[in-house]
Amino acid sequence: MKVCVLIAIFINSCFSIAQNLISAEVIVNRSKEQVASIINKDITNVNAVISYKIIYNTVDVNGTPTVASGALYVPQGLCDELPIVSYHHGTQFDKNNVPSNNEYYYQGLIFSGSGYITTMPDYLGLGENSGIHPYIHWESEATASLDLIRAAREFLANSLSISDNNQLFLAGYSQGGHATMATHKYITVNDLKDEFNVVASAPLSAPLDISKTQMDFIFDDSPVYYTSQYIPYVAASYQFVYGNLYNNLNEYYDSPYDVTIGNYLSDGTFSNNQWNSAIPNNLYTFMQDSVVDNIKNKSNHPFRKAARENDVHNWVSNEPIRLLYCGGDTSVTPLNSIVAANEMNALGSSDVVGIDLNSSGTHETCLIPTINYALNWFNSLTVFCESLNQKKKDSELRQKYIYPNPVGNILNINFCNYCFVKIYDVNGRVILKSNSNSINVSNLESGIYFVETLDLDSNKHYINKIHKQ
Repeated sequence: MKVCVLIAIFINSCFSIAQNLISAEVIVNRSKEQVASIINKDITNVNAVISYKIIYNTVDVNGTPTVASGALYVPQGLCDELPIVSYHHGTQFDKNNVPSNNEYYYQGLIFSGSGYITTMPDYLGLGENSGIHPYIHWESEATASLDLIRAAREFLANSLSISDNNQLFLAGYSQGGHATMATHKYITVNDLKDEFNVVASAPLSAPLDISKTQMDFIFDDSPVYYTSQYIPYVAASYQFVYGNLYNNLNEYYDSPYDVTIGNYLSDGTFSNNQWNSAIPNNLYTFMQDSVVDNIKNKSNHPFRKAARENDVHNWVSNEPIRLLYCGGDTSVTPLNSIVAANEMNALGSSDVVGIDLNSSGTHETCLIPTINYALNWFNSLTVFCESLNQKKKDSELRQKYIYPNPVGNILNINFCNYCFVKIYDVNGRVILKSNSNSINVSNLESGIYFVETLDLDSNKHYINKIHKQ
């Protein structure tokens, strides 16, 4: 049975305390066995997780109060102070297929199953929020994300006696990568670091330099764009926010596509496949030829100017950022990550790195490798409390018994008599297994790896990071 928790706004004679949380309702309670099966990890290395649908107060694109929804994933049986991952989902055309309705549960479980509180906003215009979704609109992505974290903190503290440990990690894929960078930028430029202490962020396969790099990629010499359905989605968003792209849809789109697009915008429940099949890949087939040509050739076109307002690579980050992508992406060009890293570092950012995880990987195949990389990177930066996972503390104490580190050819493990060892790369793939205390790692490429050790005598489990020379 679903459990519903309602939090009322408290007002006394002197002042009112503005609250973000309206309600929290259990979505699914998953056991360790269920979590391990879904995310394909060993049961000894995951936590049970309860997910909640959160309804909360936020603001719309004009700063007017509105109500939105999102999901909260909470690991079970741990301590009362945990790090937070704010995860942002990718493009969704059906307003009902959102985290608060149990979509994107894999992403929630991969992080919360590893010990993080995970928040996942539905975004404005999706889930319980009515109206047009302001797609790729940086400020509303950020406020929806941050107000969900505020609401989650209220619920965790008041109903579960849990708080976060003031470590916030940001991640998201595709549109969610844009929302990730938007949220990080918003925290920085609005000086919200005391409230939201970002440790690191990982925008994954993200459109970042929209007005130049991504627009030039879409409106290039070829009239064909692999995911052309994004174009009317972005255009409708910017028309909704800025109001100067067109007066009627037939000014931008040929018949019958102007009607098809209008029907979607008034309904908002087309599936991704329906929307994809409705819009041709050839831009000139569904758009007015003059519109395509003007967007292509005029840097001051209203569409480009609106996109420029939502570029998210034009700021200085004091926290590390990993821009992860796959080189074969024909939907969101990898140049977004490359250009963003170069420009942000040139502006003075301290540690922004673009990383190609698979030179032939596509937008469809890049999700899992980038999420696994982000998780392992976050694990190397986070601080877990003692009761969360004593084995992590023990791993630190035993680091000196895994040597040499950095390692060349032979890795020695000297804290257990009978051990079973797995070595993972940063993408979460098992590279090597051994039941020996001296492991030949000479064939491993140089880089960072994670050593997972099961002490068969005590049945204790440890994770350590090594550097292969």
